[in-house]
Amino acid sequence: MATKDDCSTIIMQALKQNRLSLLIDEAQRVCKIHEIPTPESSVVTSIDQAVEKANEIGYPVVLKIVSPQIVHKTDFGGVVLNVENEKELTIQYGKLVAGVKSREPSAAIHGVLVEKMMQPSTEVIVGGLRDKQFGPTVMFGLGGIFAEVYDDVTFRVAPIDRVDALNMIHGLRGSKILEGVRGKAPLDLDEVVKVLTGVSGMMCQHDRIGQLDLNPVILYPNGACAVDARIILAEGT
Repeated sequence: MATKDDCSTIIMQALKQNRLSLLIDEAQRVCKIHEIPTPESSVVTSIDQAVEKANEIGYPVVLKIVSPQIVHKTDFGGVVLNVENEKELTIQYGKLVAGVKSREPSAAIHGVLVEKMMQPSTEVIVGGLRDKQFGPTVMFGLGGIFAEVYDDVTFRVAPIDRVDALNMIHGLRGSKILEGVRGKAPLDLDEVVKVLTGVSGMMCQHDRIGQLDLNPVILYPNGACAVDARIILAEGT
């Protein structure tokens, strides 16, 4: 079983390779160690491996390019959503790799992440920031269309506990969206608390993490899942 010491190993390996951002699979491993749920996934380096893993995970799946030079994958066509079968996977895998190479010829492609496509639901954004004045800080806000409409976020200086996390949730102007409105079931706020306290722990325990973005985190009546994770490392000795 992975431990929090393994997070330090992942971070130090990246720094030794002169990388200030973790690869998507590395970021997911760090999240899981801190009890932040992420989709079932696997990094592959060939179409045959992609087909094998997709069959294990179950369709539909998502394909994401794995490259240290490509942090914002959507800007380079590095993500394919909702791949529904083996034939489509074979086509999209080749298009994904060729497209990224065309847009960014110098990028080193380590492989492709094959990831379970999560069912749509209410989205939130969770973040961590190492503020120059306050130190490790946790951010929480509504995601998806609500992010554009409300611009509704709360912040707390880490470490935070369950009460702090609940105050962050209920401090949103749009918090009723999470509690269930117009006949919709309330979402799993206990899982939101776990994600927020997990981010707090991560930021406090690893001072080389400068920024963490979980966007989006999809919430369900039972459970939550951080479907995209980005971790930026802080410069320093």
